Amino acid sequence: MLSTSDIVVVIASLVAVYLAARRGRNSDAAGFLVAGRTLTIPFFVASLVATWYGAVLGSGEFILRYGVTFILCFGVPYYIVALLYAGFLSKRIHDAKAVSIPEQFGLTYGNKGQKIVAMLLLVITTPASYQLMIGILVSQAIGLPLLPSIIIGTIISVAYIVKGGLRSDVYANVVQVILMYAGMLLLVGHAIAKFGSPVTMWNTLPTATIEVPGTIGWTGVLGWFVIAMQTFIDPNFFVRTVAAADHRVARRGLAISVLCWIIFDSMQLLAGLYIVAYAPSSEPTSSYLSFAGSVLPPLANGVFFASLLAAVMSTLDGYALSSATMLAHDIAPRTSERLGKVQSYRLALVLVTIAGAVIAYIVPSIIDIIFYSGSIAVSAILVPLVISYTKLRAGLRRYIVPTLLAPAVAAMISLVGKLGEPIFVGLTTSVIITGLALLHERTTKTTRDTPYSV
Repeated sequence: MLSTSDIVVVIASLVAVYLAARRGRNSDAAGFLVAGRTLTIPFFVASLVATWYGAVLGSGEFILRYGVTFILCFGVPYYIVALLYAGFLSKRIHDAKAVSIPEQFGLTYGNKGQKIVAMLLLVITTPASYQLMIGILVSQAIGLPLLPSIIIGTIISVAYIVKGGLRSDVYANVVQVILMYAGMLLLVGHAIAKFGSPVTMWNTLPTATIEVPGTIGWTGVLGWFVIAMQTFIDPNFFVRTVAAADHRVARRGLAISVLCWIIFDSMQLLAGLYIVAYAPSSEPTSSYLSFAGSVLPPLANGVFFASLLAAVMSTLDGYALSSATMLAHDIAPRTSERLGKVQSYRLALVLVTIAGAVIAYIVPSIIDIIFYSGSIAVSAILVPLVISYTKLRAGLRRYIVPTLLAPAVAAMISLVGKLGEPIFVGLTTSVIITGLALLHERTTKTTRDTPYSV
């Protein structure tokens, strides 16, 4: 549990987040969904960086298990994918004007494609896993049971975005990203002061921690490169790209975000290695928390705890907003029109967070299913999404339903039957089905366009 002074620091940080979010409280529909498409580079970077670190507790666990290979799994693949996103997709996404990935499918392939993609993405954007994480943090901070901790954590996280949506979230992200870096910097700085320089620490590490690729193996590293492709269909990336003031802001902002991630990941790795060296018996899933409690003095420990809350809250909000957008905008647009757009988005936000809290408490093992469902969604969506921004898109419109469903089914069969990595099976199926569909459309078009001779 936190000390009284630490709790005061955490409350002060939450107040700062709320005060920042109030600047966007009077959003209209465009402000709620895409922040009025006005994000400049500082706001774009702050929002994307803050939203991307919801599983920060998992970083400590990974480092304790696999050592420096962390950077090859949690870092490099995502940097590469983000740069590819910036170079190939950012301008196309911004200029297309769709406010969600399902809407992009609807504009390109029709209503059926939009509904299928919305349902697939709704599963992987549920904020349940982050609601569970914030429930654990609240429980450890004040000693409450898990259920009320989940409820309190969810209310704290969502209350400040109900009024303003993405616009409020972006303002809050500025404070949250400052807290994130301040907290991790304090942890690393005090670890160095207490135990000695990184060189001294490095010399005490077990061989398994500093070996590459270590016990995870090169196959495991390759798997993380594939998992990183989920970034291409991540709604938080998509909506912030759309919300940028222009495509140049999105492209440059993504590149700057990668640099920010490298800095933060380096601090995460350094802190994790100090834990391996000087507190190797720490429980992996709470290693950062327990190490901070033993290294940081009062107030500084409160800042670190606030930084973890900020990381989880920002990601929870991002996925909750994405889920609410798909529910109101893509799955039930008629209901949205009857209630009024902003009001329907707020109602959808409440509904998805209630559902997420129930999932997080009743069946926490569902989080594993949600993780694997990411493989299913990537398999189904990635290839046709990329094609939707090329000249080939017209040839895929007639075949969009089997193009989406066949890879998803193949990935599910692979997952249930343990027939290999679901994402490999699904993506291979997607490439084959898409290729056949485009070939058939081209052949059919050639036949139609060829005049008959008598």
